[in-house]
Amino acid sequence: MMKRSRILSKLFYTAVVVFMSGVIGCVSDKLDGFDVQGESITLEMIIPGFEIPVTRSIAGEKGEAAVRSIDLLLFDQSTPAAKLIRGLKVSDFTQDVSGTDYKVKYRLKFTKDENVGTVVAIANASDEVDLVLSKQATGTEKQVVLEALKFRTEADENGAYHWNVSIPGYTPIPMYGETSVEGIAADATVNVPLTRMLARVDVKNEVKGDIFKLEMIYLVSYNTSGYIAPPWNTSDGSMIRDPYSGNDNPMIPNPAGKQEGTLDAAMGYEYKQDDHVEVLLLDGKIYAYEAAKTTKNDAKNGTCLIIKGMYRGAECYYRVDFTVKTSASATTEYMPLYRNHKYCVNIIAAEGGGYDTFEQALNSSTVLSNLKTTILVVDMNGINNIVYDGQFFMGVESRVLDMPYGVGRQLKHRVSSDYHGEWKAEVLKPNESSWLRLTGDQTASSGTDINQTGVDLVVTTIPSPGSGKDYVTGQIVFTAGRLRDTLTVRRVPIAEMFARSNIVRHGGNLIFAVTAEDNRTIPAWSQGVFFKWGSLVALAPAGNPYDPESCVVYSPAGLDPSSWGIGLAGWDRIPYAHPNFSFTTPSPSGDDADVFKEYSDNTGFNAGAGIGDICRYVSSGKGGKGWVEGKWRLPTYAELQLLYEETAVKTVKMGDFGNKMSDLNTNPENHAGGMFDPESGWFVGANVTASIPSPENRKTPPAGTVFLPAAGHRYPNGDGNVVHVGAYGYYWSATPYTVNSEYTVNYLFIQKDGVVFYDADRSYAFPIRCIKDY
Repeated sequence: MMKRSRILSKLFYTAVVVFMSGVIGCVSDKLDGFDVQGESITLEMIIPGFEIPVTRSIAGEKGEAAVRSIDLLLFDQSTPAAKLIRGLKVSDFTQDVSGTDYKVKYRLKFTKDENVGTVVAIANASDEVDLVLSKQATGTEKQVVLEALKFRTEADENGAYHWNVSIPGYTPIPMYGETSVEGIAADATVNVPLTRMLARVDVKNEVKGDIFKLEMIYLVSYNTSGYIAPPWNTSDGSMIRDPYSGNDNPMIPNPAGKQEGTLDAAMGYEYKQDDHVEVLLLDGKIYAYEAAKTTKNDAKNGTCLIIKGMYRGAECYYRVDFTVKTSASATTEYMPLYRNHKYCVNIIAAEGGGYDTFEQALNSSTVLSNLKTTILVVDMNGINNIVYDGQFFMGVESRVLDMPYGVGRQLKHRVSSDYHGEWKAEVLKPNESSWLRLTGDQTASSGTDINQTGVDLVVTTIPSPGSGKDYVTGQIVFTAGRLRDTLTVRRVPIAEMFARSNIVRHGGNLIFAVTAEDNRTIPAWSQGVFFKWGSLVALAPAGNPYDPESCVVYSPAGLDPSSWGIGLAGWDRIPYAHPNFSFTTPSPSGDDADVFKEYSDNTGFNAGAGIGDICRYVSSGKGGKGWVEGKWRLPTYAELQLLYEETAVKTVKMGDFGNKMSDLNTNPENHAGGMFDPESGWFVGANVTASIPSPENRKTPPAGTVFLPAAGHRYPNGDGNVVHVGAYGYYWSATPYTVNSEYTVNYLFIQKDGVVFYDADRSYAFPIRCIKDY
């Protein structure tokens, strides 16, 4: 049963892991300064960017992901600057370096503390943390603590500052991560992304040794210390979003122990190359602290490389600067050295001799050099799947991409590689996968330097094969030199893209079930907490009359629900995506419109305003909280319709759809997190069958099915009260209704008689069922 009519209209208007490529381990109860009788929480530390699998280096020993020590710093929820509560030292954990997605995961016993607002995790810098905590008292503002957290390298017995990469005995790289929490509560899972504090420089000579034989590489004018934390706002200690996207200088201590631009002070690295041999790679040896970009007026003191070798039998020196060509002007600019970035310096030609001395080369200009080089910069975030041929690597975010049958998209497949030559992408068995093409409806594509371009994919809609059918798959093979990798695009029922529960408040965070295992603790029948459309403020799904003091179960830092008041006026003060809160709705663009996709610098939300896509806010996408792993968003209206259209049997429900308000309101405080069972609801999805209704399937739906509970909603008379729990269910889309797009939004509605689609005023509060952001 499908129909459209307009209901629920408001009567009037008044003025919202480098993740730790990880480690899996456990921790004992031995925690300094810590109440071991408290409640258990799970802490996961994630390192993005799987290390390049080279040999004879700390990377080859998975040292770039090594964790030898873990320190935690807890900060409160004070504004504008959080204040230090205490530091904790974790002991007795083990590291598992198998697989491509490392995690440090262990359980801790915390005393319940609703005042904790930020958890900071620091790896491999225990002495430095101890020193800071010995000088910083409880109550110190976060930016002061971050300013004090520095790591420095001391000179060795030869006066050199090389990062220790000896095997065994290497020095693990310090890492920093933090995450926001709304207090510490039992059974919470805290996910902390970590970022390595060093840059890595690899050098490769592609010129045959009888023309130019590379012998030594010198890193010049480098720093010997750096901040453990990535850039922060100096006024309040908050992390700066995307600090490395604009070629701006990193935050560097003053002083940073910068070394003089002399041969004596330079760090030298031997490069062994035989005659007639080319493409020799020095990798996993040169690590450096962040450094400011060179300036033209003081190039001599800029961080750079000096290359020493034999050009046709004569010894000479060349200068290599870290530069990048800007796409806007095609001019060459100096660039800084950033943490967690890999700089692949490739010598591609030697067209003449260099300078006679180190000093002459240092005072020269790279632009006029006879040594031709290219520099590939790889941000190690998000590259977890690696192929390697002994000299070059190619990495992708994923080797499997799921796409619903009835959806078409044009996508860019991100690829990182230190191979600069020609690449080719080709659709395998194109006649069998007519729905999978490359740019221009082509079955093959090619170019140079795949790291810069990526690959554009075009995926068109195909009919669903129906209940119980195998997936339809297509494949694209990528080749770059001797590197070869395959992307599998898998067409799936759209039900498999949806979350397995509504959003609930559990363990202090807003989360939802992603896997069948998650349904053991968050059943699919869970009522969920409620949200106005485009609001980041979570409302308890129980408790009348509405009072923000008791009914707001989560709001972003900086918002003060206690000041909003009750009644209609108080309800209207809850921020949401509405013109009254300065939200501008994009022009209508069809049923598949996702109006939050480009909102607020493409994050999809504005935490300070309390407005945006709550699914993006709680998940691991750009700027998200990371409370739920992966990238998630609100479904579009077209996706909700497709979920119903693909449903094989459209008459499968459970429960009597009786009103459960009396049960819910007996002890509303016990149901504020959204874990109440409304008992009734509908099964939807391609794999729904007549025999599917059962208590177990209502809790953990089979693959290809979704169970939507009759959760009810808030705002029957404008004052925010809860109604219809157990009788009706309402689920927001991300798509405004085209007729009245400034004020109403499409949604899916369930009742005893079936599933229908309507539009409603944005100020109603419904539960949320998220979908993967594919």
